[in-house]
Amino acid sequence: MQNCAKKLEFEFDNSTNALIASLQHMLEYITGIIPTDTDSEDILFRCKVIITELLTNAIKHAGENTTLFDIEADARRLVIRKTDHGAPLYLVDIHNHTAADQPANKKLISADPLNSLYAHWESENSIRFISEESSIDDFTSVEQVMEHFGILIISRSADEFTYTYHKKDKSNVFKVRIDL
Repeated sequence: MQNCAKKLEFEFDNSTNALIASLQHMLEYITGIIPTDTDSEDILFRCKVIITELLTNAIKHAGENTTLFDIEADARRLVIRKTDHGAPLYLVDIHNHTAADQPANKKLISADPLNSLYAHWESENSIRFISEESSIDDFTSVEQVMEHFGILIISRSADEFTYTYHKKDKSNVFKVRIDL
């Protein structure tokens, strides 16, 4: 984000004991930086849902003792980044194995009677998640719903949600944008 008005860098110790305090710390920061002419209740609710899922993801998958969170805001948008050094998201490896009836850069990864969740590859190691309302015909299986439920929650709460795996430093970066 260029010309960022405000930024918080926060290191999370990937423990369940620190989840609530970390969530509160980040939400207090966001409360203080969102413009007064926005729907702050909606933005804070969305941030709470997103950050809770990112913290939970860190506890489950980060693969090390700490995860870095960056929160940046300007007058138009809020960006939350989570960076860790765990194993790359498995979707990076299946990019070249999409079904013949789907575009090579878009794959249905989960569906239930309410939502279809797609991974859309922007490059070899960068994925944008897209959630669309679905029909009962798109429903795959109950087993898939729980696997990608966190990605679905974030995709539905954010204006944009992307994942990038950086091979050079073996980092996973989840980036969420909320328009203000």
